[in-house]
Amino acid sequence: MNRAPLLAVPWTAAAMLALVSGCAQPPQQTGVRVGDETLDQFEAGVTTEAWLVAVLGAPTDEAKVEGLPDTKVFRYSLGQSVGGLGALLSGEGSKNTAVVYFIITDGIVTRFWADRAVEHTIFGQPVESPSGEKQE
Repeated sequence: MNRAPLLAVPWTAAAMLALVSGCAQPPQQTGVRVGDETLDQFEAGVTTEAWLVAVLGAPTDEAKVEGLPDTKVFRYSLGQSVGGLGALLSGEGSKNTAVVYFIITDGIVTRFWADRAVEHTIFGQPVESPSGEKQE
């Protein structure tokens, strides 16, 4: 009697389990999540750079604005990485899901906004509003 096919069954099952568990891994997040409640705590023209950094920490990225003295842009990015078969099939291992921008002039936040990716459920319902406004 040939036992090779019987020995292949456990290895095949283990390989299938590894693939399925790779699909089931929850996405890993990197960066800073800035929600609507947090954004509501900042006020353009009033909030200082020091207060912003005390609340959110160091920005993900910072750039000076050429031609505008003492003006810079803080970016707080939230990224998501997917592993396993999900990343292989989608071709996306990681992506930015949100970036919050703060324009700072002379140490004061003058403008800010959030750009967020809109994900949909399998029924087509948006998971998060693109404008960042709360919906009740």
